[in-house]
Amino acid sequence: MLDKNKKRQIILLMTILFFLGVSATDIYVPSLPQMVKDFHTVPSNVNLTISSFSMSIAFFVLFTGEISNRYGRRRVLIAGVTIFGIAAFLMSIINNLWLMILLRSIQAIGAAVILIVPRLILKDSMNEQEQIRANGLLLTGLILSPAISPVIGAHLAEWFGWRSNFIFTGLMALVTVIWAYALLPETIQDPIRKFKAPMDYISAYGKLLTNRVFLALTMIYACGVAAYFSFIGVSSYLYINRWQVSVVNYSYIFLALSLAYLVGNQVMQWLNKNNYSPVTIIGIGVYSTFIGMVVILLSYLLWSGHHEILVISVSCGVLFMRAANALINPPTQIKIMNYFYPNSAQALGLNMFFGFGFSSLATYFVTIFPAFPFASLVVLSFIYISICFYVYIRNKGLLS
Repeated sequence: MLDKNKKRQIILLMTILFFLGVSATDIYVPSLPQMVKDFHTVPSNVNLTISSFSMSIAFFVLFTGEISNRYGRRRVLIAGVTIFGIAAFLMSIINNLWLMILLRSIQAIGAAVILIVPRLILKDSMNEQEQIRANGLLLTGLILSPAISPVIGAHLAEWFGWRSNFIFTGLMALVTVIWAYALLPETIQDPIRKFKAPMDYISAYGKLLTNRVFLALTMIYACGVAAYFSFIGVSSYLYINRWQVSVVNYSYIFLALSLAYLVGNQVMQWLNKNNYSPVTIIGIGVYSTFIGMVVILLSYLLWSGHHEILVISVSCGVLFMRAANALINPPTQIKIMNYFYPNSAQALGLNMFFGFGFSSLATYFVTIFPAFPFASLVVLSFIYISICFYVYIRNKGLLS
């Protein structure tokens, strides 16, 4: 049994790993316009470095937990973070965009491990009360990364060029690998001796894909996240190239977005404490997302050409969308895990598959018309949020 000091060190390491995994994209978002120039290409091609990463995570999260059940948490985590770091170092020196896209897909193996295995390590080594506290601390890494990473990345790019973002990520990965090797014991007590037959997994996923409750909750979650990723995919081109916001000032927008997520999370916690149902909390998030989309749409219709007003109004709309993510994401995933127990692992994995998959498509399609970045953001946000809103209204009674 681990002592309290060892548990605290493990929680700290897992939190930093979460920060590292999320920062892999956040840190270089301010550099996207410069990467377009340096690679002599178009935004949609550079954005494939984000889309390929998200889509690959969507695929690998389906299997990561089961692989760690077979080969052990410690071994899989150290291997995954090592792959993550090596890919980052290689991306800092290559001059071929398509090879970088391939390396981002390989780096996603490590990111998928970071998203799944730390939670399993906490489950193995802590009681339920300790797990709740530890997972709350893990959320710190998820909140801090979108706030801090773009600011770090913007300053690194300004001082040393955008490639320094990947060197920084690789160095962080190297430190955490050494730390994990020295600190982590193997936490799984009874690893599985062999994998199930492929048809067993296919059958489990097939049942989920024909279940209306799963589909409704997953569409609400995936569309809400994808709407926000539409902004991630196009915002640097829009703010920096079109509205002439400096790279560093643009990065500060992400501080506000992280604060919005934190506020949304606090509202979600208050609603939960006061016995609001998960479906009601999800509904408040859906309506908030809709408000954000309306603000962005009105900005486009009323103030196109007024850059100063647009920077403020669009940012406010996205703040609503980001706060809404905090209201939607935890309740949908908790409801999925509880509703589909004992197949909660497959249900959560498939839910995350669609979330990352939709986000991947959003970051790509929002830049396929580089001459119209604002219109692309408006149209794609409208499509995703309309689907989210419709699915919630249509299935509200079923989900209650």
